[in-house]
Amino acid sequence: MKAIVYTKYGPPDVLQLKEVETPTPRDNEVLIKNHGSSINTVDIVARSGKAPKVIFRGVRMLTGFFLRLYFGGLRKPKQKIPGFGFAGEIESIGKDVTNWKPGDHVYGYSPGACAEYMTVPASKLAKKPANLSFQEAAAVPGGASPALLAFRDLAQPEKGQKVLIIGASGGIGTFGVQIAKLYGAQVTGVCGPANVDMVKGIGADFVIDYTKEDYTKSDQTYDIIFDAVGANTLSKCKNILTDDGVYVSNNFMNSPKHIFQAITNRFRKKKLKFGEADESADNLNLLREWIESGKIKPVIDTVYLLNQTADAHRHYETGHSKGRVVITIEHNNKT
Repeated sequence: MKAIVYTKYGPPDVLQLKEVETPTPRDNEVLIKNHGSSINTVDIVARSGKAPKVIFRGVRMLTGFFLRLYFGGLRKPKQKIPGFGFAGEIESIGKDVTNWKPGDHVYGYSPGACAEYMTVPASKLAKKPANLSFQEAAAVPGGASPALLAFRDLAQPEKGQKVLIIGASGGIGTFGVQIAKLYGAQVTGVCGPANVDMVKGIGADFVIDYTKEDYTKSDQTYDIIFDAVGANTLSKCKNILTDDGVYVSNNFMNSPKHIFQAITNRFRKKKLKFGEADESADNLNLLREWIESGKIKPVIDTVYLLNQTADAHRHYETGHSKGRVVITIEHNNKT
């Protein structure tokens, strides 16, 4: 089978298309004939071996050290095939798998998604939304789950509360706008001028063009601020947050100030909250129900071929993608 392979940390050029052996599922796994994968921040971190941008170099180096350990290799990656979000059809199943069968269309989040075939534990799979293509479905894992964490689990908005979403046009922010509206919030999105109409089109009540207005100095206050791109800090936004407001960061490590604020949260009325998104089958099934009922939808920026994965990484790293960056995986008759 064809797969993207990398054997060392580095820039996108370390990603190479190669012919590798098709994996065999274990007893509790299924073999997926993969049709789509998505690019997420975790893919960039796993490939580069570096933490997302941090103000202090020492903090970034220390964080990068732990991230390399997390991904399994201090000097070089142990997971040779990148990618996590995927959508495809089941090719075969392990002997202990009873709830799936060959031909089922599924999606999920598991290592090794930039390949024609991948093995995935059966417990981590969810049925693909029927009204989405494989490529559209692959855009959901890694993008919708952080937004679900932000609003359902952390901020828990009440109807009518005012929500500000920083990075509203990005892969996570576009889901954030739609999910916040599901909870009845009044949503203001922050984005660049090219994306204002799109953010309005997915449900934002108001949109701020950050090139024309400094939202941190506005007279408007918000009950919840969701920083979907880790672009700011609670300290910089505290004047636009209500006294008992909540600031949810998708990347609290983006600033050492966040670490201090997290430690001192218990003494503050204005709370900083963060957590790890849950890509479980339960959450993916909930997202599927919302998608099939028309409540939310993925926004796709660009679709790349598998052999263009390095270009997809470069585009994602610009930070200016409009929604999700997706890989489409085409097949011939050979495995």
